[in-house]
Amino acid sequence: MSAAEERLANDPSSALWGEHRSRYRFAAGASGPRTGSSGGLVVDGRDALAGLTVLDVACGAGFGLSMLCHAGAAAVGVDYDAGAVFDVRRHQRTARLLRADAACLPLQDASVDMVVSFETIEHVPDATGLVLELRRVLKPGGRLVLSTPNRAFGPPARHVNNPFHIREFTADELRVVLRAAFDQVQLYGQRPSAAYRYVPFLMLAPHFEPAALAWKLLVRLPFGLKNRLALAFSGRPFYPGEDDYRFDLDRTEGAHALVAVAC
Repeated sequence: MSAAEERLANDPSSALWGEHRSRYRFAAGASGPRTGSSGGLVVDGRDALAGLTVLDVACGAGFGLSMLCHAGAAAVGVDYDAGAVFDVRRHQRTARLLRADAACLPLQDASVDMVVSFETIEHVPDATGLVLELRRVLKPGGRLVLSTPNRAFGPPARHVNNPFHIREFTADELRVVLRAAFDQVQLYGQRPSAAYRYVPFLMLAPHFEPAALAWKLLVRLPFGLKNRLALAFSGRPFYPGEDDYRFDLDRTEGAHALVAVAC
């Protein structure tokens, strides 16, 4: 089995759709030093990445590549899987794409302004080598934004039984790997907003309260039906959307995913 088999498709009905897209929105805010009052990075909108060359490492289905371009970036997608590159090119005719190994990029030193790489580092045998390679292609002052599952979240079996992951990280372990190449490292915990008490990947323990039982019944319905019901009764989609996640600086405990900004 390969990492490509775990790849998220262009599927808005997936429970993970909003989670993954929210990271690209976060990356747009990580293009500069501005921060919000809560410590979270500010997303500046369509032109947040204007004038920047951004490399999307393990770009997968390409929806993030499209988001980076929408934010004004000169975005380049890199993926090792030839099928993924072919599919992106088929749907995004003007996309700039490379089929390459992330640990050996066919790019010059100091040639890009930002690198994003989401849910990639846990799939590679040499995490430090990957980080050093991503640092090599960054210009002085450039930024790396990456995410990975938080190994400290939930029971150990949740992490050791994933056949696609070579190594998962705690916040401290990820910081050590990143500090081997970067002077400044900030770690954020990614969480759904408080409005979403029930999300499939957070339902680790038995829940028998009425609201949870109702959710378990609804989750079995076709996506279109349960989404319409959720919108009618709560005004929110059934699954958290890209606006429904927060990124808390230095608050990684209890977060299911870690997001790092290194520069």
